[in-house]
Amino acid sequence: MKEKSIIVVGGGIAGLTAALTLAKSGKEVLLLEKNEKCGGLMSTFTKDGFRFEAGARALVNAGLIKPLIKEFDLDIEVLPNPITLGIEDNLLRIEGEESLLRYADLLKDLYPGSRPEVDRIIESIQNIIENMKVLYGANNPLFAKKKNYLLLLPSMICWMAKLMRTLYRIQKMDTPFEEHLDLLSENQSLKDMIGQHFFKKTPVFFALSYFALYNDYLYPKGGVGAFIQKLVEAFEKRGGEIRYQTEITRVDAHNKRLCDSEGNEYEYQKMIWTGDLKTLYDIADDEGLEKDSLLKFREKRQAILSHKGAESVFSAFLAVDLPPEYFREKASAHLFYTPDRKGLGTIHTLELQELLNRWDSVTREDLFSWLERFCRLNTFEISIPVLRDADAAPSGKTGMIISVLFDYELIRCIRDRGWYDEFTKEFEAQVIHAVSSGIYPDMREKVLFRFSTTPISIYDRVGSSEGSIVGWSFEEKIPAVTNMFKMADSVKTELPDVYAAGKWVYSPAGGPTAIMTGRIAAKKCK
Repeated sequence: MKEKSIIVVGGGIAGLTAALTLAKSGKEVLLLEKNEKCGGLMSTFTKDGFRFEAGARALVNAGLIKPLIKEFDLDIEVLPNPITLGIEDNLLRIEGEESLLRYADLLKDLYPGSRPEVDRIIESIQNIIENMKVLYGANNPLFAKKKNYLLLLPSMICWMAKLMRTLYRIQKMDTPFEEHLDLLSENQSLKDMIGQHFFKKTPVFFALSYFALYNDYLYPKGGVGAFIQKLVEAFEKRGGEIRYQTEITRVDAHNKRLCDSEGNEYEYQKMIWTGDLKTLYDIADDEGLEKDSLLKFREKRQAILSHKGAESVFSAFLAVDLPPEYFREKASAHLFYTPDRKGLGTIHTLELQELLNRWDSVTREDLFSWLERFCRLNTFEISIPVLRDADAAPSGKTGMIISVLFDYELIRCIRDRGWYDEFTKEFEAQVIHAVSSGIYPDMREKVLFRFSTTPISIYDRVGSSEGSIVGWSFEEKIPAVTNMFKMADSVKTELPDVYAAGKWVYSPAGGPTAIMTGRIAAKKCK
């Protein structure tokens, strides 16, 4: 039996942040990762000389990444990650807040009959950005090197005052962005251009603050996975131990013991779980818990296991026999592109639900007809690593990642009908057709190879329920902390000396949330 004072389960960004924080303070830490390498939803791989991101396409600094690099002395270069917004043949490179006014002009040109509505939407975005600047625009003192507490105190007090004021304001803007846009406009196509690439029912403050994020993206040289590897090296340098291909299948909270799929046992004094929260509450043994703790645990388990994750993504990975210059002339390395100003309308909502409701009678032709319209009118996130880092593709060639939000339940039904392989190939073809019919017309005949990932393959690889990349669905009551004033409580569980961190413990979630909760959980264990 292996015994460590603290065990961290899960080697994603939350787990590595927690483990490294503890190791740096001198704690004995064992990190258990179920895959052959760390990273989870932040990882990089190569195929035939082309580098691709398997998860996050870039990192949002959010006042966290740069301070984290500095605190842990990570030897890694971060490169700019410029964003472009595109609708049909209208392209806008985001260059500071003034780009928001140019975005307004673009929308007014596309929808001349809705100019007052555009003004109202832009004004709302501006107000939200002002509230979010505190979160995204300044380095977080929690990651400062605390060489002198007296010198740090003024900046901490100032930052906390701004933070509390901001949290109070944005806590009042937690309604779904769709409802907010309905108050500002009756033009569905206009509203689609603003929000159809957000997860359904995303809180308005989170969705409409994205203009504040576009200039805050970073790309680590070597890929997002290179950043993860630097965290791994820093952890091991400080005496931390990692066991790979170790999947925890039982948590004996009463005896503070873990068991893996191979029958190995691990004892701990404190444990931080950063994997899928459904898995924790499913495999945790509640035997021996005191009555009050037992009732709370079972109530929480019921809530956790009965809820679902947010939409996942379908991603097409392409190798293209065109030089990076061809793509650079069109747009930047990170592009949100909509081929048709008409927008999705109800295709991804009511029509999707109707398709699922009558699934037993749905034909292949019904499904593929829906898919064609879904791709033609959607918004794609396009990432081209070689435009950031020249080493990311063979000379004269380009790798691309084209992603779109997609529903886990539909792809599960498709798999169960035996259509999975055929559907994914058709999806890839439709994605290529939609993009090459617009912004990259020369791409169509130049694809060297292609493959894709779906919500199911994401679940299989990282174990994230419903293939979710941002935690819980916003479409129903969320079984996690959603109040920013209570983020410190988000890491608590009903199990003694067990804490949780990552995208499932707080909502809305993302990379910054994972880092923050990892940090908070580590502090609870000191």
